[in-house]
Amino acid sequence: MYFSRVRIRPDIYKSSKLARVLEGNVYGCHQLLWDLFPAQDKRTFLYREEIAREQLGASPAVRGEPVYYIVSQTKPIEVEGSLFKVESKEYDPQLSEGQCLQFDCRVNPVVSRLGKKHDLVMDAQLQFLTSLVKSLGLENTLPAKTDKGVYKKLLLEKGGAALETELAELLSADRHYAERLGLISGLADKLEWAIKARIDQALANWMLKQGVRCGFELLAGDDGLPKLQNSAYAWHGLQQKAAKKSEKSGFSSIDFTGELQITDPEKFRQTLFSGLGRAKAFGCGLLMVRRPGNG
Repeated sequence: MYFSRVRIRPDIYKSSKLARVLEGNVYGCHQLLWDLFPAQDKRTFLYREEIAREQLGASPAVRGEPVYYIVSQTKPIEVEGSLFKVESKEYDPQLSEGQCLQFDCRVNPVVSRLGKKHDLVMDAQLQFLTSLVKSLGLENTLPAKTDKGVYKKLLLEKGGAALETELAELLSADRHYAERLGLISGLADKLEWAIKARIDQALANWMLKQGVRCGFELLAGDDGLPKLQNSAYAWHGLQQKAAKKSEKSGFSSIDFTGELQITDPEKFRQTLFSGLGRAKAFGCGLLMVRRPGNG
């Protein structure tokens, strides 16, 4: 296996419209990176996109262009006149049971309901808002067509003191958000914080399940909570697929950072090579690890 850092050559990036073409275009990035593996008919690599200024420092030569990290079975080929500059090294991580590592990953978490896959973040919001509406006895006042915006409006207009009490109880029982409760003013703010708490819980549960399957467990802090943070939730449209299906097509991603302990070295090794979750062809799934204390 190989671990590679791939950058678009600065002279090409600065003198072309490539930046605008690639911005938010996960399908285009996927196609360009595949050109580094001309002998492959089937994708056998994982990648993650970052921004060069963040990763390589504030050098005058670094203009915020994308930088890609790739784990692959074969070494990426940098041909003469290539769009990319490729730096590769063999990737043979030495792993042991009980080993603790810090990690970063970008994933596409989904949940299955009635045989269909749903965006985990959106599903967690909708499930939570639905439960609030039912607990407050407001389901009979819902219009025929509902979404999370309708649920929020209904709760804020008719939830009143009962909603305020329920949200306060939910937040005070959550160790991440209990200390913030006294700083939150207004019913709308409490509702948003409660939604975020429910999303955090759903995401943590998803990652815990991944660990069981993939040979690791999340480490806990002094408070007993998993050492896990999420950020940068985003939706990525796939216009090429939508055009073929005549419908909205795409996927969501979210970034995790945290600490884990290896429970099964062989399973974890395969996870490093094959990735976590779905949408691996579009920059999700690559688990980047380092020893604690290594920035």
